[in-house]
Amino acid sequence: MNKKLLFLGLGLGLFLTGCETDSVSEDITTETLSAVKESKTSTTKIHEPVFLQGIHEPVFLKNGFEDCDIFPVYDGPKDLHVGKGEAMDFSEHTHLENLRVAGELNICGEIETEKNTVIRRNGEMTTVGLAIIGSEEEPKDLIINYGGHFNINGVLIVTGDLILNSGATLQFLNDDLENNWLWVMGDIRTADYSFVYGMYNTYEGEEDHDHDGHEH
Repeated sequence: MNKKLLFLGLGLGLFLTGCETDSVSEDITTETLSAVKESKTSTTKIHEPVFLQGIHEPVFLKNGFEDCDIFPVYDGPKDLHVGKGEAMDFSEHTHLENLRVAGELNICGEIETEKNTVIRRNGEMTTVGLAIIGSEEEPKDLIINYGGHFNINGVLIVTGDLILNSGATLQFLNDDLENNWLWVMGDIRTADYSFVYGMYNTYEGEEDHDHDGHEH
């Protein structure tokens, strides 16, 4: 990675096992995995929680990527595929329909994907700010496949299921319990040897809970 992250350390590790262990093929899209379901937080709008305030502030973003200021704004097609060996950086607000990451994608600001979101084998995505997968009207899944990494400093909202296949990693960067949040409106589905690292809070629409390395 050419971009130097300023994070000084990771939080405690959290090893997730035992939930649904169904493996998801690289070729299966989230369309075949997600049924439109009622959100567990049907009366709560995505942009209402107070913990979303402040995550777009320049200081917060600068503490994540030292060269956030020079990241370009995404102005490409609604479907983005970051191929193996490719590296892309974007800032401000990136709005997509479909996202597949087999290379390296860095986001400084906000990214929203309406439909399929897949971190493919050995792909890596790092977001400083806010990442929203799907919508309350059309819930969608975030799939992280074998060897894939999703790194977040800020807030990750998944309106469908969070699916970590064997060898997948979700990592919260920095020990920032005030600003690190995970909100999954569907289910968290894990396989053997899938991992969630770091310190973060979870949100369920009405109550929030701290997770600081204890077993999930």
